[in-house]
This record gives sequence, C-alpha cells and structure tokens, in this order.
Amino acid sequence: MAAEVMMRNSLDLQRALNLALADDPALQAMGLPVYDGPPVDTRPPYISIGSDLVSPRRWQGGAGEEHRFTVSLWDNREGMAAAKSILAEIERVVLGMPTRASGLRLIGLRIVRASVRRTPRGWTLGQLEFRVLSVREN
Repeated sequence: MAAEVMMRNSLDLQRALNLALADDPALQAMGLPVYDGPPVDTRPPYISIGSDLVSPRRWQGGAGEEHRFTVSLWDNREGMAAAKSILAEIERVVLGMPTRASGLRLIGLRIVRASVRRTPRGWTLGQLEFRVLSVREN
C-alpha cells in the first residue's frame, strides 16, 4: 500500500477522533480543549492527540491499515483521581466513535493500555493507547 494512502487514512482517523472528542458534551462541560499539537504556552488541563503508528494489513478478500494511536490528558491538579475520571470519559468517547468516518470503516476499535503518572513539572499525564483497523470505502 502506498505511503500517501496510509497517511491519508491516518489523517482521516485523526480528524474523526478530534471531532468526537471536541464535540462530546461531557468533555465540553469540563472545558478541555483538544489539540493535535498544543501551542507552546498552553497550560493544563487539555487533551492532545498523539502518535499514530500505522501498519498495512492484508487478509483474504481485503486490505487496510492497523492504527495504534494515543490520546493524552495533561492535568495540573493535585492527585490522580481527577485525571482518571477524565480519562474514563475520553475512553468512552473514543470507543463510541462512529464506525464510519470520512470514507473509512473502523473495525475492532479497542483500548490497548492506559497509564497515569506525574511529570517532572508536577503535572499529571494520562495516556490511553488504542488499536483499530481501517478500511477505505469508495
């Protein structure tokens, strides 16, 4: 599969992800902006869409890509309970995304791992890694 096709599919998935997170009423009520790449002077709390590792996948009768992508929460409040609560909402939104987006069909969307830790700056960083297969529909 050509790299430009994989990157187009990655971009379409990213746009669908951004739309789902930015339009969710619960996340909106928390005042959490969603960034692809946060501006340098951005202060937490905010959500960022992270890396997307894309690999071609073929199977009998078809082909597509496997995406492993990360959604991060940056938070500057004390403790980790608030971050875990927000991460649960992010997980709900991502796993509830429509299975069709921008000409892609998403198959088998699932969470792979989650982590919450304190950074040297004293912020809480929560990360959710997901896996999904995408197939381009014409």
